[in-house]
Amino acid sequence: MKSGRERLLNAATTLLSQHPEREPSTRELYQAAGVAAPTLYHHFGTKEGLLDIVVEQAFADYLERKHGMLRTGDLLADFAAGWDLHIEFGVANPMLYALMYGPHLSRAAATADAELRRGLQRLAAEGLLRVSVEDAAATTTATAIGCVTMLNRLHAAPTASWAQHIRAGLIEQITGQPRDEISQEQAARALLARMPSPGTSFTPAEASLLRQWLAVLATAPDAEQVAPVSSPSRKGSIR
Repeated sequence: MKSGRERLLNAATTLLSQHPEREPSTRELYQAAGVAAPTLYHHFGTKEGLLDIVVEQAFADYLERKHGMLRTGDLLADFAAGWDLHIEFGVANPMLYALMYGPHLSRAAATADAELRRGLQRLAAEGLLRVSVEDAAATTTATAIGCVTMLNRLHAAPTASWAQHIRAGLIEQITGQPRDEISQEQAARALLARMPSPGTSFTPAEASLLRQWLAVLATAPDAEQVAPVSSPSRKGSIR
């Protein structure tokens, strides 16, 4: 037979799953668990104490999924994928997310901050941050909370185009590297336009050969296919 504590945790999880848009009342919680009000106070102190544990458990499940993501070898691509999962979690669990980033610092929020900082430190170690880890963490968290809040307010999907623009803007802000997708033709033409003069980075023969290759890519049959631009310095393996 389940203990009163387990029944309250299960009841809270169920109520938040059934009504993800609102916070259950204390009465709803202990009645759904089939226990008396003092049982809740005995095990959790307050309703907030109970909900904090539920949020922490839900976020731990999310982190397990995130840790299982395949690493691409591109730290910025991994950071973007981590952002997408975070936004998806907030949209799928609006009340849990609101509780997580409520007035008091939840354990789930503290865990999220620690995970974020580890990822940002990896970016910094590769020279990919143009701001401090502290500033990047605050900017990323504030941007994510704002994005999730607006998505939930508008009942929009996490893949909304404007949400993708927010992600691209954030990454460019903290790294200085744009993450918009461009065509192969556009990428080749951009490189051709920025080719250094012979003798700076390449010998005349190397520069000539590279120009030939880029010219081929700029007019290749599959030039219409869209592919992300990746910097050769982005190596390593977020969350």
